[in-house]
Amino acid sequence: MIWVAWRQHRGEFLGAAILLVGLGVLLLTHGMAMHDAYERLGLRECQLVFLSGTDQACIDEVMAFDQQYVGLPQQFTSWLPFLPMVAGMLIGAPLLAREFEQGTWQLAWTQGVTRTRWLATQLVVVLGVVLIASVLFAAGLSWWFEPVDIQRFSSGKFNHAVLVFPGYVLLGVAIGVLAGAVFRRVLVAAAVVIPVYLALRLPIEFGLRPRYREPLTSDDPGVIAHGWPIDGITMGPGEGFPSVRYQPDDRFWQFQLIETAILLGVTVVLLAIAWRLVLGRGAVRAGRLQAPAPDRRPAGRWARATAGR
Repeated sequence: MIWVAWRQHRGEFLGAAILLVGLGVLLLTHGMAMHDAYERLGLRECQLVFLSGTDQACIDEVMAFDQQYVGLPQQFTSWLPFLPMVAGMLIGAPLLAREFEQGTWQLAWTQGVTRTRWLATQLVVVLGVVLIASVLFAAGLSWWFEPVDIQRFSSGKFNHAVLVFPGYVLLGVAIGVLAGAVFRRVLVAAAVVIPVYLALRLPIEFGLRPRYREPLTSDDPGVIAHGWPIDGITMGPGEGFPSVRYQPDDRFWQFQLIETAILLGVTVVLLAIAWRLVLGRGAVRAGRLQAPAPDRRPAGRWARATAGR
């Protein structure tokens, strides 16, 4: 059954593999040159000085480095958050919708394969491949983004770390699976993924993430280099000193774990609903397929006489 599921989805897997290999080659070639320049120029310490704006020489070096290398990572940052949504449209939505649309589920369920085994195999194979690929891709992204921004909570680093990024990819695929179970049409399910994914991601990223823990408050502007400003720099009323509310960098992995747990929880709920829909509706349809045909043979003489009474 695993081999059958693999063959069914080998087109999606092959397309995803080609895309990941192409992106991997791009990240590797650009990243090696960027890392080499970053270490050769000693920009790790210079970036801290750059944020404080106290050393013009460091500022010039960092700006020159950014102009040469940072443009491509910034472009990636702008569209990579939508990659999990694309995975939901191209991998999650067809997973069940195509089976129902083409009627191939009838063949599987009438060949001695239970509905539970059929559905479990489909989900395990696809989600397993998606998880492995997204973890490897996120690891490459984390290495690539390292010289771009020293702030760990920057969108480029946090959104594409090895915990949160696979969590969003699994969420996108789960949305597609549920949409396919509900609508049973590939194009309709793929279209539904877009608004549902955005409706779930935006509140998590911009509403919940800054509030996973109570921000700290400091009057030291240097904390910006080692933290995530939440409200910007403000002036204390009547005090005349600047203050900033921020999340320190040492909370990075804690926030990663919290957000990943939220994403996995939502993913499990969506898959559970899809599971219930498929097995519930499938039981009715399978029963219709396997119901015995009514006996239409002509009644005998004794039966006709009995019926006449």
